[in-house]
Amino acid sequence: MEKILCVGLRNWRIEDAADLAASLNNKNVLDNLRDGIPYPYTEKDAGEFITATLAAKKDSQYAFAITYGGKVIGSISVFRKENVHRLTAELGYYIAEPYWNKGIMTEAVRQMCEFVFTNTDIVRIFAELYAHNAASCRVLEKAGFQFEGVLRKNALKNGQTVDAKMYAALRPTVIRKLGKEDIIPAMDMVWKVFLEFIAPDYAQEGIDEFKRFIDPDFIADKIASDEFKLWGAFDNEKPVGIVAVGPPLRIALLSVDKQYHRQGIARKLFETALSEKTIIQGHSKITVNASPYAADIYRRLGFNPTDTEQTVNGLRFTPMECKF
Repeated sequence: MEKILCVGLRNWRIEDAADLAASLNNKNVLDNLRDGIPYPYTEKDAGEFITATLAAKKDSQYAFAITYGGKVIGSISVFRKENVHRLTAELGYYIAEPYWNKGIMTEAVRQMCEFVFTNTDIVRIFAELYAHNAASCRVLEKAGFQFEGVLRKNALKNGQTVDAKMYAALRPTVIRKLGKEDIIPAMDMVWKVFLEFIAPDYAQEGIDEFKRFIDPDFIADKIASDEFKLWGAFDNEKPVGIVAVGPPLRIALLSVDKQYHRQGIARKLFETALSEKTIIQGHSKITVNASPYAADIYRRLGFNPTDTEQTVNGLRFTPMECKF
């Protein structure tokens, strides 16, 4: 897993005990960690830690040595939570003081998140940091974590009650064009979203008309004839969002699974569609017929109404456009 900066993550080896002890036998490092770690920290302590880590229950934790130029300089681990939080995991890490403020820890965190999100079903990784640990907060921010709030008087460290900061990273969605095998699950997702958020504003005629529009065979024909271009947002190959663009330059469909709302997916899909030069060439605007539910969403994407609400074949919509 070697990457930039000569930073790598690898499984622990019992012979790493000396390097681990050298990294952790430092009060400045321990002051930023939880209690329970011996000080002084000996090679015997390090050996016991490595042995316990290698014997840990499969999928309960993912723990690696951090290497720099081939030398072990620290540790990084993700611990899976249980019960209703079993798809959430907590991140912990440290490196030896001589390697602070060099971008090494940020790169290690990035690699760890990539490994976990690629190889496990975990969807959220969080970290609780002492609020005064500004350097570690910067590490997470640079690695793509979002600040979620302050946990007041959350910890007793070195005899003082201190606040903690909560940071988290979510499994990233992948944006790509839809393949034939994606059409049925994508349209199933669209139909589910439609029934919950849009259908309540429609008469039965409009519901039936929309159902005909998203028929997988109809969509497949539109793709085959190059009339529609479709992109999907995927979480571990599961479609969680979709955008369809048709002629003249207009959004024919934009939908995001309820569980993935407020993550910027609709905007990413929209921006991906507009990034394809062959689509926008010769155009200065893109249009959409926005349902009552979606009108505010399109406004946040930069669309403005061009007419009042209309109803055609039972479908209620407001014509809107976005100039670029």
